[in-house]
Amino acid sequence: KELWTNFVKFFPAFFGALISVSMYFLGKEMYGKKAGIVMALFAAIVPAFVYRTMAGTFEEDSLGFLWMVVGLIFFVRAAKPLRFDKPAIINSLVAAVFFAVMAWTWEMFLLIPYIMLAYMGLTGAVMWFRNEDKEKIFSLAKVFVLTMVVFSALTIAFIGIGWLDRFTGYITQYAPISPENIERATTRNTSTVLGLTVGEENTGRQFWGEKYNALIIFPFLALLLIPYRVFRSRQDHLSFIIFFWVLLTMFMAWGKLKFTYTLGLPIAAAAGIVFSEVLVFLGNRTQFEKKTVGIALAFMVLIGLGAASIFVTTKVPNIELNTGWKETLYWLKDSTPTDSKLFNWWDQGHWLTYVAERGTITDNRNLSGEANSAYGLFVIAEDEEEAYSIVKEFGSDYVILGADIVEKLGSIGLYAYNTPNGLDPRVQRLDRSGIIFECNRNADQLSGQVTYQCGGNNFSEAQMLSFPTTYLNAPNQVIDQRNLGFVYRSKDNSLLVVLNPVGNKSMAARLWFNDPNIKHFEEVFYSKQVKVFKVVD
Repeated sequence: KELWTNFVKFFPAFFGALISVSMYFLGKEMYGKKAGIVMALFAAIVPAFVYRTMAGTFEEDSLGFLWMVVGLIFFVRAAKPLRFDKPAIINSLVAAVFFAVMAWTWEMFLLIPYIMLAYMGLTGAVMWFRNEDKEKIFSLAKVFVLTMVVFSALTIAFIGIGWLDRFTGYITQYAPISPENIERATTRNTSTVLGLTVGEENTGRQFWGEKYNALIIFPFLALLLIPYRVFRSRQDHLSFIIFFWVLLTMFMAWGKLKFTYTLGLPIAAAAGIVFSEVLVFLGNRTQFEKKTVGIALAFMVLIGLGAASIFVTTKVPNIELNTGWKETLYWLKDSTPTDSKLFNWWDQGHWLTYVAERGTITDNRNLSGEANSAYGLFVIAEDEEEAYSIVKEFGSDYVILGADIVEKLGSIGLYAYNTPNGLDPRVQRLDRSGIIFECNRNADQLSGQVTYQCGGNNFSEAQMLSFPTTYLNAPNQVIDQRNLGFVYRSKDNSLLVVLNPVGNKSMAARLWFNDPNIKHFEEVFYSKQVKVFKVVD
């Protein structure tokens, strides 16, 4: 396992570096060495790409684009001469194999047929319109058909025929221009619980600033320059590959946060094209003009480097935050029977499975709606016997409870009742039932006076200690000068928890604040913002 953990740390950076190098060879094949260098350089600094590879975690995301980029290199080598000879056949077959390997490793391989079909359709039409040599047109078509037929056959052999339904399904879902499709592509999906609550299902456009920063100018420029380049030069039969790669991923990244990663490499490819066109424009112009362009390029690189550094260092994975999860995972691994089953929320399922090495009812894949609903019903339950029966249905030995659950009862209610309707009375009553403030302890160096800052609230030490750490049946505070509520602090004074009566009655609150009437759940471990309860018969 330690060896595998080291692999997990090493391979994202390794694959990210390989993909950046591959972008150099793709740029070199299409536009020359200088464009290749620019593509590789920007691939290595686009925050959206860097975060999932060179600073990311080992998932298919960090590997998948390698096969696509290498496949494109061989396809370009096959298509560029516009001859269907032995080298073209070999390069086409190699491209097809790499495309198929991407299909074997990552669902995002569907980008390939979309891009390639659009490329061949438009490029073939342009060549025909310009009355180019029909033998060249048919040679390019043969390279395309051979590549795509072999790719499709291998993909069916690797993963079955179901991908063809998904491929055509997306076309019918998004391609026809209609008000419904435009709305579907530009708004968040609120028809399912996952679409409504999972962050990556959000629209992506509002995150472009931090994901791409000033580098986002390159794809817009490329979309303008590529048609101009193709119609200016009868020798360019390849740039529409980049055009549709950029166009499709921009559309995806606009509509979904989880797809913003896909636009990282097209931005790098677009930068290479822009730089290539700038070199053509400069031609024999003065050294001053050339130096000005060089300074502008260097400035964009510095912007990308700075933005990537800030993005990566500020988007720290939750497990690295000092919330007690690491300590909890190690305790579970060392202090519970190896066959123990955990009753958990999906957010931490992968951690519990991999680090703690214990069975869970659900994980980050969200494959079990039943388990998600059960955990939701458990934490919002007001009757302990009802909650106990839910846990026993899953045969769980321990309940894992994070402090954040106490303030997420509204969204968890959507899972509990499996409804995306926030106006459902069962869910609405849970809305804003609790809020948690993280507290910082401050000691005046001169007076020694201790104060606690909890959100926008400041408390003296005496005031802070006056808040209880154990469960209350009766309200102890008036909130907003009119509502009775419950205010608690954590045992280490790191959290201030404010609940209304509905939140206070929930099993989440009763467990977290150790209601003495609880008999089926015994607290066996506590660290900062996490507690573990043993199920007692």
